[in-house]
Amino acid sequence: MEDDDPVVHCELADSVDLRAGLEAAYIENLGVDAERTIVIYQSAILMVVATDGDAAAAHAFDVELWEPPIHTHDLGPDEVLAEFVEDFTTALPTTRQPE
Repeated sequence: MEDDDPVVHCELADSVDLRAGLEAAYIENLGVDAERTIVIYQSAILMVVATDGDAAAAHAFDVELWEPPIHTHDLGPDEVLAEFVEDFTTALPTTRQPE
């Protein structure tokens, strides 16, 4: 991750299986290791990284935009991340902690 890459940090009320949540939200994903998962969302490529726990039981995670969507040039990096986080966390069986 580079310092200037757009990143969103999310904390959750309870630990969750991030990959199961992605599946529940019908978001394409590929596990990389115990903490990291590559996600394709609206043709953007994102990296979801468990920052408290691992992908199977995370209390917090970061989402980094690796490649912006190729079909929706009108969305900025922060908007893509915000839409992804909203869609993803809505499918989780817990709530997102306020920042």
